[in-house]
Amino acid sequence: MKTAQRLRRQRRFAWRRLAGVGTVAAVGALFSWPAGLGLLALGLGWAWWCVEREFAEVLGEALTGAPHEDLSPRARLVLEPLRAQERVWRRRLEAARRDRERLIAAWDRLPVGVVWLAADGTIRRLNRRAEDLLQLQRRLHGGQPLALFLPEPRWLERIRASGEAGFTGEVPRRGETLHCRLQWVPLEEGEALLLVEDRTEAMRLERMRRDFVANVSHELRTPLTIVRGYVETALDAPTPLPPPLAGYLEQVHAQAVRMQRLVEDLLTLAQLEGTQPPPAKWVDVGELLETAAAQARGVAPEGLTVEVDFPPQPRAILGVRTELESALGNLALNAVRYTPAPGRVVIGARAAENGEGELFVRDTGIGIAPEHLPRLTERFYRVDRARSRDRGGTGLGLAIVNHVAQRHEARLFIDSAPGKGSEFRLRFPSGRWREGEAVK
Repeated sequence: MKTAQRLRRQRRFAWRRLAGVGTVAAVGALFSWPAGLGLLALGLGWAWWCVEREFAEVLGEALTGAPHEDLSPRARLVLEPLRAQERVWRRRLEAARRDRERLIAAWDRLPVGVVWLAADGTIRRLNRRAEDLLQLQRRLHGGQPLALFLPEPRWLERIRASGEAGFTGEVPRRGETLHCRLQWVPLEEGEALLLVEDRTEAMRLERMRRDFVANVSHELRTPLTIVRGYVETALDAPTPLPPPLAGYLEQVHAQAVRMQRLVEDLLTLAQLEGTQPPPAKWVDVGELLETAAAQARGVAPEGLTVEVDFPPQPRAILGVRTELESALGNLALNAVRYTPAPGRVVIGARAAENGEGELFVRDTGIGIAPEHLPRLTERFYRVDRARSRDRGGTGLGLAIVNHVAQRHEARLFIDSAPGKGSEFRLRFPSGRWREGEAVK
């Protein structure tokens, strides 16, 4: 039965009852108006009692689940829509239950460990992968602080501070040590998800690749040095060489020099990736700028101006001098290579917000399209391969700069647009940047 028909029937029941009560009251009022009022009051009370009795009957039958055929017409009129709605909600609850079971099954099959943390840092739920990696059990450790079961209690603060980058640490498990990456994902109301990823195999392969590159580079260094030495000896011989042979030897010499640069850059990268930073010392910023400017002027073509923008007051950076010189020198040499004359390259330093400091290299060169900016620090990535080879680049300069920045807790920012030049900025935290000269 449709809803409109049910409402019409309900209205008819109500009007018939009220009409009966009104008729009895009107007849009584013909004889005496007090009697009519009394009959009206009694009739309304009787109608109210009938409604209450029907409601109690419908409620009792609904709770007891009486068969539909045993109900009165009025009870069926009320119960049919209620039971239809009940069936709808039962279907929805069953679908929600199935979805919950599927989500729990998917949660436990995730290849990454996930720990759901409450606002106070206690464990609300964790999947099987997290149990395996962190050696936890949901029944024993649920509701307890996660910091108690990490290798170090301070890890939780370090993980939270690392943000999207994550924190990689050593986690002991069954007699072996795992290298796990832990990432903090904040949720609403102070809750969070802790993602735990096993990076042991990836780090082993990365170490193998790094050792292979370093070993090959070491093996190539000696024969390249010999080849270059013999070629330079032949070119510098007192007896002039025939023109074709001289041209061939000059090409061999240029390629040998390029290969030596590539080997040196590979060895530098291997050292940055595979070793711990040496003890940091305060390095004078002015000296860094002058060294980078001298390198840039040595290769700058005629008509290209290389300037130094010293900070208003002496500044110092806490770091490794050789690594900082390598990073800033690579940025300066890149600026010179990709800035045609007449142009301008500025190497400088300045204070930034929150006590931080920046080393920057700005040029008026060809610029870089936005789609290339995210990949500039990848090894051997070139915006224009032909132009990079012609200008003597190895494709590893910005990768070296990026690694030096990471070892000094700095960030590399790149602002560039085609035809408008570029600016590369190394921003150092306040703890590594101070006013005053470095102590000699």
